[in-house]
Amino acid sequence: MFADKSIIAYNQSMLEKNKNIVFYLVLMLILICGIALRILFYSYARPFWNDESALAINLTDRSFLELFLPLSHEQVTPPLYAVLCTLIGDFIPVPELAFRLPALILGIGSIPLFFLLSKKLLQNPLGIVLANTLFALNYQLIYYSQELKQYSCDVFCFLAILLAYFYIDFDKPDKKQLLLISIICAFSVWFSYTSVFAIFILFVLALIKNKKTCLYIATAPVVSSMALGVLVLKYASDKNLHSFWQDGFIAKNFSNFFNLIFNNMVFYFPDLSWKLVVVLMFLAGMIYLFKTFKTDKSLILLLPIVLALALSYFNIYPLYTRTALYLLPIVFLVMSKVFDFEKFCKNFIGIAFGVLLIVVFAYSSFKTDFEQVIQKKYYRETTPQLLSLFQKIEQPSYILVIPHLSAINYEYYSRDFKIDSKKIIVMKYELYEYEKIRTVFDMLPSGYTYNILITHSGDKNLELGNLKKYVQTQKDYSIVSDDYDNALLSFKK
Repeated sequence: MFADKSIIAYNQSMLEKNKNIVFYLVLMLILICGIALRILFYSYARPFWNDESALAINLTDRSFLELFLPLSHEQVTPPLYAVLCTLIGDFIPVPELAFRLPALILGIGSIPLFFLLSKKLLQNPLGIVLANTLFALNYQLIYYSQELKQYSCDVFCFLAILLAYFYIDFDKPDKKQLLLISIICAFSVWFSYTSVFAIFILFVLALIKNKKTCLYIATAPVVSSMALGVLVLKYASDKNLHSFWQDGFIAKNFSNFFNLIFNNMVFYFPDLSWKLVVVLMFLAGMIYLFKTFKTDKSLILLLPIVLALALSYFNIYPLYTRTALYLLPIVFLVMSKVFDFEKFCKNFIGIAFGVLLIVVFAYSSFKTDFEQVIQKKYYRETTPQLLSLFQKIEQPSYILVIPHLSAINYEYYSRDFKIDSKKIIVMKYELYEYEKIRTVFDMLPSGYTYNILITHSGDKNLELGNLKKYVQTQKDYSIVSDDYDNALLSFKK
């Protein structure tokens, strides 16, 4: 009888061991795939798009100290992140690789941070696998791991600060450890503005757990944030920025709330047909968190959601697409909380349904990744290639015309080409409608061949379509364009 019990115990032990091996093998495969996709995308060194070109101009033209001042071209980038990008630019000759390297390193570094946080906050192995699948394979997280913007840093800092909570001994707090965390948090606000939100959440959790720890954690970040405050307040009062991100602010009567959520879902889950499943899983996860809100593991997920909604409602920080990227890991964890319901995944049907969900999300994510990264169907603005083409065909009578919204791309990349400034016309306002295009271009002097370079626009397809329509009415016209509506249109007057 005792032998039978020992055999059963041994078999159960081996079964658990085999489950753990499968669990970690699957996770390792997913995480390696996420890292590989980030490195692959980065290796393409694609030309900077409009926003990146605007930031690259600041990095190139300013001293380190000047990066601590408000940036030009409506750029809002944390000073130390900008300094880090500039420093790397001194060692790597290719700007597209140099300036984006911090985003890649932080994007890759976020993967193990998220894994550790998911193990702290989720109980069910299927939930951990799902959360890490969503995080590692999400296209937007992959994309912003190779873009010259701070959004990858936002994710890294947010995860790191929240994860630090689980390594603090609140029963016997170590003052040196708390001060070290406080100093790290103080520096993080200069790398990522949204890290302030994570610090606030850490402070609230510490306040609940042990009030004595709050002072140690909050002192350095508060002083650091106050020093940064002048710059942040300037951006906060910038009417152009508020206008640009208006869609990310919740209306006072909540009239745009569902539209805002839908637009974010389309952005983060582009190829997922089951978008209703995302909503249902998130709502189920929120129900679980509200039922267990007294626990720190629930609060650490609830507080970021509540804070993000409040910041958006009071027009402090937009909850929209890339600006809300820092919150995406929290959304994934909340969705995966559905696996922690007691009756879920306790039988074969539940486990099968859980595996099905993981497969569906993994397939939809990898479908996007495969098309955008491996097949290289990602959006691009090919300014250097078109400038190179213009330089090859250029003649004394040629004039280069730059539409208003393509001017930033041109300003950055024109430095690599020798084009006579007297042969360049930069439009001072946007032209979309055909009649306005015809009116403006009909006023250009005769006897020249005009070449219009278009790489960026608020409505690129419409602007290019109307430019083509106009050019085709002129003499000796030619049109060179690609699948992304980048074009060099030439006509003679």
